[in-house]
Amino acid sequence: MQYGKASTIELVLPFRAIPKARMTQRSKWYARGRLTLDFQALVASFIRAKNPPVYTTPVELTCRFYFRDRRHGDLKNYIAAIEDALQYAGVLANDKLVLRYGAGTGIYYDENERIELKIRPLAI
Repeated sequence: MQYGKASTIELVLPFRAIPKARMTQRSKWYARGRLTLDFQALVASFIRAKNPPVYTTPVELTCRFYFRDRRHGDLKNYIAAIEDALQYAGVLANDKLVLRYGAGTGIYYDENERIELKIRPLAI
């Protein structure tokens, strides 16, 4: 389903984020690479179940990652994992469509671990 430019979606993923691991063709079969790919598939299936629009024009992505403690990876690796999952889910035709990150994108601390996403089309 393709939506017009005014469609903004907001999603809350009720689980802890996993950062994207650097992978080669060989390393994707090892535990760390497999964990990244499994997380991508989990996020994609959760997003697909919400029946989101498909974006083929530039968007702004806001990602808020909530953790219980200060044990977490780099923000850029979490964002990369979400961008890949959005493309894998078919929400973004290509992850290059993300031209901006929204205000509030970052890492936060809360007892309820989750990922909050907001995708807003840009009028460019």
